[in-house]
Amino acid sequence: MKNVLSIVILMLTISLTAQINNEHLKVGESAPQIIGIDQNGKKINSTEILKHNKILMIFYRGNWCPHCKKHLGSLQEHLNEFTKKGVFVMVITPESEERTKETAEKWKTNFSIIHDVDNKIMNDYKVVFEVNKENVSNYYGYVTNKVAAYNVENNNVLPVPATYIIDQNGKISYVQYDPDYKNRSDFSEILKSL
Repeated sequence: MKNVLSIVILMLTISLTAQINNEHLKVGESAPQIIGIDQNGKKINSTEILKHNKILMIFYRGNWCPHCKKHLGSLQEHLNEFTKKGVFVMVITPESEERTKETAEKWKTNFSIIHDVDNKIMNDYKVVFEVNKENVSNYYGYVTNKVAAYNVENNNVLPVPATYIIDQNGKISYVQYDPDYKNRSDFSEILKSL
C-alpha cells in the first residue's frame, strides 16, 4: 500500500510539472528588463534600478491565495534588511491595478507591486501558465473564480510563485522556482546569501 501511494504521489508530481513550463530562467542567465508601474504610480525600470541596487523579484498569484499572503507578510517583515543590503524589492502579479492597490493597503506593504500588463514579465521569465483543468486539477473551480475576480478581464493565467535575485551586472544569481504553489522562498536564507 505504501508503494502504491508513493507511485500515485510521484505520478501527480510528474503530471503537474509536465503541464507547467519548467524552462524558467536559471542562475547565471541574463535577466530580461522589467518595466512597469507599481501600486503607487511609480515607474519601475530594472535597468535604472540595477545602476544602484540588486533586485529581489517575487512572482505573486494574488491576494486570494493564502500561501501568497503569508509569503508577502514574511517579505514585509524582512524588507528593511533587504533595503540595508542594497536590494530593491518588487512583486509581479497578474492582479489588476485596483487589486494591487488593495493588496498593498491590506498588508501595509512598502515594496513595489506591479500589475504585469499583458503578462509580459511573467512570459519573459517563463513562469506563466494558463489556468485550466490540467494545470490546476485541484481546486480548479475555486481558482478559476478567483482569477476572474482578481485579474484583468479575460486574463486566465497565473505565475508559478517564483523568486529571483538579479545582480547589478544584470545576471540572475538566485532562483526559487517550484510548480507546487505551497513551496516558497525563505527570505531569511536569501538574506544570509547576500
